Amino acid sequence: MRYLSDYEKLQGAFDFQNHRNKIPAIIPGKKEQLYDYIRYKSFDEYVKQNPDCCSINPGGPYDLPPPDFLDRIFGFHSGDAIVINFKARYLDETGKQRIKEYKVEHAVQNCGQFKW
Repeated sequence: MRYLSDYEKLQGAFDFQNHRNKIPAIIPGKKEQLYDYIRYKSFDEYVKQNPDCCSINPGGPYDLPPPDFLDRIFGFHSGDAIVINFKARYLDETGKQRIKEYKVEHAVQNCGQFKW
């Protein structure tokens, strides 16, 4: 029964992305495949390696749908957009570690759950 800190919002969005086993990726000259994802040990480790990775409401436009009035009233959308420039580590078919970079946008509910 409290507001989440900015750190908790960023960490929650990161954890949502970091909690996977496989990642789709395309290696040049090949079709898209699923590869074994290498999880980060913690949000702090990720931020240490990527200090400017994460922000809250950095300015749109976003790929998130805008919150409607009822979602805001009932707490299904806090109104914040959490944006992470995520670097996903994975092992290709030869066992070589690769990185796939992409931008992730999340909306957080008032209770702390993440959407998208």
